[in-house]
Amino acid sequence: MFTCHYGQAVMERTLHATSKILEVQGQLELAVDYPELEAVVATHGYLREIKGEITGNKLLLSGTVDLHLVYRGKESVDRVPVYGMVWKGTEGVIVNGEVDLSDLEANWDWQVRLLKTKVQPEADRTLKYHLELEVRLRAHEPVAVGFVDQIETETPIHTEVEHLLVAEPLLQTYVSREFSNTFALTYPRSPLSRFISCQVFPVHSTASFAKNRVIIEGKLEMQLVYATLTEDGQEGGLETQKWTEENGGALPFQITVETPLPEEPSIYYELWVESVECTSTHPESCRVQVQIGADVCLTKTRQVKAFIDVSAAEKGIIDLKREIGSWIEVIEDAERFFVVEKLLTLPEQRANINKILQVLVTDPRIQWELDHDQLIVAGEALATLLYQGESLGEEGEAITAASWGQGATEVLTFGTTFDLPGVEEGMQARVFLNPQRPNAELVDERTVKLVWEFKAMITVTQNRELALITDSALVLPEDGPKPSMLFYVVQPGDTLWTIARRYNTTMAALAKTNQLTGADQELVFGKKLLIPKAPFAN
Repeated sequence: MFTCHYGQAVMERTLHATSKILEVQGQLELAVDYPELEAVVATHGYLREIKGEITGNKLLLSGTVDLHLVYRGKESVDRVPVYGMVWKGTEGVIVNGEVDLSDLEANWDWQVRLLKTKVQPEADRTLKYHLELEVRLRAHEPVAVGFVDQIETETPIHTEVEHLLVAEPLLQTYVSREFSNTFALTYPRSPLSRFISCQVFPVHSTASFAKNRVIIEGKLEMQLVYATLTEDGQEGGLETQKWTEENGGALPFQITVETPLPEEPSIYYELWVESVECTSTHPESCRVQVQIGADVCLTKTRQVKAFIDVSAAEKGIIDLKREIGSWIEVIEDAERFFVVEKLLTLPEQRANINKILQVLVTDPRIQWELDHDQLIVAGEALATLLYQGESLGEEGEAITAASWGQGATEVLTFGTTFDLPGVEEGMQARVFLNPQRPNAELVDERTVKLVWEFKAMITVTQNRELALITDSALVLPEDGPKPSMLFYVVQPGDTLWTIARRYNTTMAALAKTNQLTGADQELVFGKKLLIPKAPFAN
């Protein structure tokens, strides 16, 4: 008895990965019930669900950006001069654009991130915006490899095997979910008159698999800046409120993806906020609606045993059918955390800091590179500090902002390295990043310390060309005389392997007897082959 069992691995090869910038420009009008604009204080945006269609070698994109503006309005009686305005959905920024793709015959993944949001006043009620979106592109193709992974035999044999760790793609999908909750202002916070700015951050997320579902859960932390309401019904100034995990106010969230998988997969994901909306019907509370987007990638990581050599220990010859296969082997699969700490000094023309209200940091632009035993991560981002400055004449405490990465100020840069033993230049890395809530700590009246945590899921792979055994057979000497001359005429679909099996010989013997240049040479229909009397050694 000599029986082979066969396995197959379907992997994914990355052919090309790059990022491109898409610019969007236009105008927006202040709502009629908002005062005219005197100066822009701060702005940030949220990229809602964006659709893409690949036509030829172009990716056509369409979607919307919710734009949040904090500005100083022209003088109004009994009101704080600072206002918050939100343009959302189709009333916000309309995104339409196209990105050129290379001419690769491959499957394309794409992901869009909002990098920069710049708003400038054009008139008392008109603003001009200029947005930069990063489009990340990845071309990939499936790679299927067959191999012999088990041999049952009563005859002693010698074997050599290769153990490979491979990741087989199962699912890559985008999901979007909406969450809402009513939050009470905590004592001794003053009651709320109107909203100035609100930000939401997904933090401390985890992923698990249960009952044919992928479950991503974590907490949503909120930062609110609002105008307060005094006992006599007037506006009394600005206040901040944070609902975080530390003070027990964070909102739990859960995103599920239905996927009937036979076994637990490896889960990689990225989360981001697509929209934030605040409403209030009572000065002691507010209602926040948040839309969260997620890219989810599922793979099955498994250890594969493949034969690379088999030989008979005693009687007979093992005939081997080999094929060169391209393997994408997993070298490292890790989850890491890193913290960015930066000291930010106010530009000269800005007033000293009296109280920090909010720090805004856009989604970072990240690049990574593999070096010997290390993954090097480098990035840059824009940061805006919303704060109350020192007393300025009769106005009292004035709200103002300082930005890093816009105008003449330097971009906020950061970097880190991860020790990954066995990783070398030339391998491929794929990194899924989930930024946490940034914090700004006051160092002195002109300096703040920015602390920003990241969660990174890292997969490092290498491409290997291996000549694996895809079939094998035990050839035993036959009893009795053989014809002195035996010929076979090649038929459509014949290979040396199938002919060797029919006549109890080996591919090597057939190739040598018929002066063929290689055992895998394609046979020509109608060609006459001489069948050897006895198999030669491999």
